[in-house]
Amino acid sequence: MKKIRYFPFGYHMADGKITILPKESALLQELFSGYLNGTSLQHLANYAEQTGMCYRGNVVHWNKNMIARMLDDKRYWNSDDYPSIISKETGSAVISMRKQRATTQSSIVFISKKLVCSNCGSSMYRMTQKFPRIRWDCKKCGERIGTTDRDLLQAVTDKLLAICRTPQSVEQISIPCNSLSIQAARLTNEINQAMNQREVDPNELLPLIFECVAEKYKTCSIKEADHLTITLKALFQAHSNDTTLDRELFERAVKQVILQPDASVQLRLLNDIVV
Repeated sequence: MKKIRYFPFGYHMADGKITILPKESALLQELFSGYLNGTSLQHLANYAEQTGMCYRGNVVHWNKNMIARMLDDKRYWNSDDYPSIISKETGSAVISMRKQRATTQSSIVFISKKLVCSNCGSSMYRMTQKFPRIRWDCKKCGERIGTTDRDLLQAVTDKLLAICRTPQSVEQISIPCNSLSIQAARLTNEINQAMNQREVDPNELLPLIFECVAEKYKTCSIKEADHLTITLKALFQAHSNDTTLDRELFERAVKQVILQPDASVQLRLLNDIVV
C-alpha cells in the first residue's frame, strides 16, 4: 500500500510543486499573531477547530500540541523547499516567546506549590479560562485574584532579589532578656509577695517559680528561629549579586508566597519572618 505523504498545514502539491493553500495560510497567520498577542495554545486550538478546517486529512479536532508543532515549524518562514507563509521576523519572535514561556511556566510550577491566600492562608489554585490573564482561586474563602504568569514571576523575583540586597531584613525582632512579658511580671510580683510572708508554703511557691522561669524563657529566645535567621542571612548574602530568580534559593529560604488582593506578594521565610 502506497504511503500517503502529508504536507505541513497550509501547503499542498499542485502541478508537481509545493504551493500555499490560501485559507489555511490565512489561519496560520492568525494563529501566529494570536500567540504573539498572548493567546494560549488551547484557545488557539479551539479557534482553529471552530473554522471547520482539518488539521490533516480528515482530522477535524484540534489540540494545543498541534498548535505547538505549527509554531515550532521553521518551514513556514525559513525553508528552501516551502514558500514562506510567515515572515522571518514573526517566526523568530514566536520562537523567542516560546522559550520565554517555557521558562516562565517552569518557574510558576514551583512557585504555585507555595502560593497561599492572604485572607485565610489556604493554597491558591491556578485558573486559566481567560489566559493570559490568570486567576488564582482560594477554594476555602473564595478569594479570587487576577494576574499573569509573567507578572507573578516578576513579583516573586523582585521580592527575593530585594532580600538578597538587604539580608538584614530577615532578622527576628528580639526581645531582651530583661524585658518581661505581662505574664512574667505578674508571676514575679506574686513570688515576691509570697516570699515576704512570714510563712512560705513551698508547695504553692515552687509551681509559681517554675511557671515564671518558663515565661521568662519565652522572652529570651536564642532558639531554633535564631539559628534559621543566621542561616538565611548567610544564604541571602551569598546571592547578593543575583539578577534572576534562583530556584534553589527559593526552595531553601521560602516557606510561603502570600498572594495579596492587588496581586503583589509577600514571602514568609523559613524563620517565619514575612517580608
